[in-house]
Amino acid sequence: MTEKYLYFAKKTARTMAFTSSTSQTTYRWTTTGLGLTVLPDGIANTNTVFANGAITMILTAHANHTFGTGYGTVTAGDLVTVNAKALSYDASQDVTVTNATTDTVNGITLSATANQNVAKFTINVAMEPGDVLLQKASQFKGIEMVDNDTADIYFEPHSNDGLGNGVDKVRLSYKAGNFKLLCDSINAIITDERDKAGLIVVADTYRNVFLNNNITGVTAIDALTLDS
Repeated sequence: MTEKYLYFAKKTARTMAFTSSTSQTTYRWTTTGLGLTVLPDGIANTNTVFANGAITMILTAHANHTFGTGYGTVTAGDLVTVNAKALSYDASQDVTVTNATTDTVNGITLSATANQNVAKFTINVAMEPGDVLLQKASQFKGIEMVDNDTADIYFEPHSNDGLGNGVDKVRLSYKAGNFKLLCDSINAIITDERDKAGLIVVADTYRNVFLNNNITGVTAIDALTLDS
């Protein structure tokens, strides 16, 4: 049996700013700081969470930092994206920055004075429930205009437990006046016999990918409300 799946992703800004490092080489994440229910896990002492672009680190350069050759000329005050190869996560809470002696290309030797190691970590992908929804096209129920540039798309519920008014809902912003074009586009996805199966991105605000953006002008996902 083939099935079409409609994908929605709502970006939530999540960053953790440090006015100082935890030690000369490490930064310690917290759930409150990153805005997460739980911290990422994975294989300890690897850079996967950085190498795949899920999280990036920006360091405010200081005169007491030493940068590997891969960063070129760096001036104090510059905002430097730390190369993923210089980062390691212990799969619990601590991020370690490899120094420029160990890795002469990608490493950065931080200052021994903690408050000179100002940095910010930014989450670039969905990590929390409610960030994304993948829904079967066959579970589509309808679209309701909220106002001239906002609409609610309804689906049969995932859990069917009666919460959330018994439906899953995605609220989209779109170009004012284009409600019918939005409806036409969703209808075309569901009914087009030439595209019988697979995943179709309707709106992904992490990557700024939108279905028929030149026609419907979908600009944002305002909310994902699940029956759960």
